[in-house]
Amino acid sequence: MDSYFIPQDDLMDVMEMTQKIEAHILATIKGNDRNLSMSAIMSACINTMLVQCNTLDEVLFFRNLFVQILDGSIRSINIKPAEE
Repeated sequence: MDSYFIPQDDLMDVMEMTQKIEAHILATIKGNDRNLSMSAIMSACINTMLVQCNTLDEVLFFRNLFVQILDGSIRSINIKPAEE
């Protein structure tokens, strides 16, 4: 995947937007079943990406980006295996 230069102020905008989205998601799903909440979040993310894409290449780009971010997040949490 190609890497691009992103100006610092754009990165700060993304961080602020992410925090706002996280706060709204938390307020919306708080107290609901985790499995249903995850399904709803995934559906909302997929639908939002698809609406903004005009070509299959764009859909695949955002799919790959999403998977890379998810994989990186999973690797960074260092979950210990369950004790037997």
